[in-house]
Amino acid sequence: MTRTLAIAAALAGAAVVTAGRPARGDAPSPGLEQRVAYIAGLLEAIETTDRAELVNTSNYLYAIERNKCQAPVESLHVSCVAEAAARNCQSHQGAARERCQRASDVIAANRLSEKAFVPEDVRYEIMDKHRDYRPALERELYHRYAIVVAELVMSPHFPGSAAARPALAAGIESYCRELSGTRSLAWQYCVAAVVWFIGTGGGRS
Repeated sequence: MTRTLAIAAALAGAAVVTAGRPARGDAPSPGLEQRVAYIAGLLEAIETTDRAELVNTSNYLYAIERNKCQAPVESLHVSCVAEAAARNCQSHQGAARERCQRASDVIAANRLSEKAFVPEDVRYEIMDKHRDYRPALERELYHRYAIVVAELVMSPHFPGSAAARPALAAGIESYCRELSGTRSLAWQYCVAAVVWFIGTGGGRS
């Protein structure tokens, strides 16, 4: 695994998750400043990456996750997706590679968290109604991300729509930490969903 993706896994505040979920209510480790700085980096990566590249990365990781990364043990499944995300960025150099890796962290986590956001019965309903169900599922996921972001905006954690990226990152960190203590949603999944929605333009006017 590359250095950036290894940091992502180790911080527990990263978007590429380890197997299982953190205990609800537990603050991720290590320090708060590191987690906030990492989230700010994720936001910057999503905001500054060309939309076509984000779509291509998402499609690539979806195909890998659905085909080559099937495994009976969840930790192997997660590691396979993380390694595929790292390989996908190897053609980039320097800052471009780091940006690619951070964007891939978010996309990989969102691939892995789909079942946490869309219950199985809703997923089957979407598949039943749409021959090409993937776009419909993406719309449903985006809608559910929007609900989480709306709750963030209405919470005391939100620093305001004009806040600088570090302040917004701090708000996301604390909001998702609180959310993970009250719902069955891993902190990492919350962070990835919020970063994706805001970073792609859905959360800012």
